[in-house]
Amino acid sequence: MLSRVQSVVLEGIVARPVLVEVDVSNGLPAFDLVGLPAIAVREARERVRTAIRNSGFNFPLHRITVNLAPANVRKEGTSLDIPIALAILAATEQVSLAKNEAQFFVGELALDGTVRPVEGVLAMAYGLSKSHIAHDKELQFWVPATNIGEAYSISEIYSQGITSLRDLVDLLSQPSLRKKNRGMDSQRKSSYYQESDDSNDIGRIKGQNIAKRALEITAAGGHNLLMTGPPGTGKTMLARSLPSILPPMTYEESLEATMIYSITGELGEDVDWLYQRPFRTPHHHSTMSALIGGGRTPRPGEITLAHHGVLFMDEWPEFPREALESLRQPLEDGEVTISRQGGTYTFPSKFLLVASMNPCPCGYLSDEDVKPCNCTPYAIERYKNRVSGPLWDRMDIQVRVTRPKYESLRAQEEYEESSAQVRARVIKARERQLSRITTYQKKRKIFCNAHLDGELLQKTCTLEKEAEQMLERAYKQFHLSGRALHRLIKVARTIADLRDSDIISTVDLAEALQYRL
Repeated sequence: MLSRVQSVVLEGIVARPVLVEVDVSNGLPAFDLVGLPAIAVREARERVRTAIRNSGFNFPLHRITVNLAPANVRKEGTSLDIPIALAILAATEQVSLAKNEAQFFVGELALDGTVRPVEGVLAMAYGLSKSHIAHDKELQFWVPATNIGEAYSISEIYSQGITSLRDLVDLLSQPSLRKKNRGMDSQRKSSYYQESDDSNDIGRIKGQNIAKRALEITAAGGHNLLMTGPPGTGKTMLARSLPSILPPMTYEESLEATMIYSITGELGEDVDWLYQRPFRTPHHHSTMSALIGGGRTPRPGEITLAHHGVLFMDEWPEFPREALESLRQPLEDGEVTISRQGGTYTFPSKFLLVASMNPCPCGYLSDEDVKPCNCTPYAIERYKNRVSGPLWDRMDIQVRVTRPKYESLRAQEEYEESSAQVRARVIKARERQLSRITTYQKKRKIFCNAHLDGELLQKTCTLEKEAEQMLERAYKQFHLSGRALHRLIKVARTIADLRDSDIISTVDLAEALQYRL
């Protein structure tokens, strides 16, 4: 007898509907699985066989053929255990499936028949909601009970949590037992613009006014930032305070970031949604695969996990050269593409890059009063050359962080602006940018100055006459590249936005130049 059950798998972060077809026919006992299954999917045969028996059902001693369609899409992961088991039970008439309902099932089976959580449920639910596969029917998504919070986040589908194979059969047989969950609760919807993490408030940092100003410009325009200074001057503390002054994530940004964390299995029962912008700090021994993603079946790397957030690379020159060079394309395109024999995978990677480094291998080149620097000029040059010129060129703001004075560290009454105060200016500047960009670009694919392309840059960045002359002199005197020139204009545009001006003045340009030279 033939039965069909619908499911869904992930190809990168894209959800692909899968039809699980099972035929149970006479013949010698066999269990064949076809349709381009990966190793984990092929291993489902033993899990399914044992789980069916331990759940009190009969496993057919016949020839079983399982086809996973479409056959040209590689099936990864363990989420197909439940649909395979359910299709076998339906083919042997141990459970009855509704033929006129759009039902999709995912879940991993334990040997005792309990259902274990799977990765990527949110991305699957979102993909199903946009696929229009239900054809005006009520779209039902049956998921492990542990993953119900992820599925519940998508308002276009009805989600149902299941704890075991026996529980699933009971719910299908008795619809009155089902608890249909649809959409997102109003409390979560109202939380996107309210929640903010101020545990690393910028107001707690004493002194470092130049570095704080650089952070504000970075947050306002979405620019990349490089901080150079001796050990112990507060570079890491400054970087960790950046998320507290960034604008809150919109619903769309939060959804994208949460889907990525769902795919990597970093969500759970306690945390099923990301309200805060990600802050990732990869170790300087991280490989290229760890940074940009990779593996036999590509998985997101650190730059994708930092999507809509901050990627902080401490000890920047200590990273492997190939890992650093791999950042160049994602920094320009906002996404990373990984090709494998089984296909091409594209992951989003729109992040703020914040890097920090010492001025020399020992770290004390600019801090001779504390400790003399013993590095030779050759060693210093070699240390800096670990980062290529094109990558240096992509750092919009480069600031030197010096050792703060004793008086500023011990001052008890000195006023320091809080993250909330700085964030208010950042949000206002972002709103100016979005309003201006929307005038020329109706689809709104660009949201801040750092991502302006050539045409938009020309239309939105108007310099006063004296500023234009200053820009020309700087270009010729400092031998700036075309990329550096454009990034300089973008930073100046952000500085002008922070002072609520439509025109870039010489003061704006001079400050932007200060962060390039």
